[in-house]
Amino acid sequence: MKADESRQFVLEFFAELSTGNPKCWDRVAEDATWRLMARGKDYPYPSDYTKSSYRALCEGSGGMFPKGLRFTILGTTAEEDRVAVEAESYGYTRQGKLYNNVYHLLVLLKDGKIRTAREYLDSGHATEVLERPDAGGRRAPG
Repeated sequence: MKADESRQFVLEFFAELSTGNPKCWDRVAEDATWRLMARGKDYPYPSDYTKSSYRALCEGSGGMFPKGLRFTILGTTAEEDRVAVEAESYGYTRQGKLYNNVYHLLVLLKDGKIRTAREYLDSGHATEVLERPDAGGRRAPG
């Protein structure tokens, strides 16, 4: 894909993901990897995900934010097979805590699909605000 096509493809993925449209997962390769680039020793979530485990994380997070979690794209930079995304999330947890994180994602494309994503975020903020996952990967009160 050309750089502009890659940018649009990734933006459409995040737009679909943000509205809960399951078609977004058609844009992700079956063997894709997603890595949360968080290094805090207290960060309670795994770093490495497959397509199915990242999908489960995203779909399971909905209950944490009863009024939704807004995900806003602040900027992008694109090459043919790479798209960098700056973004911000904003929403209140079930406990009334504000979750307002910032992200930088590097999305690598291959054969018209998302193959790899590296998601950098403020892991300290996530650790302070979000619930800890239980043994099944779902989030449990912490």
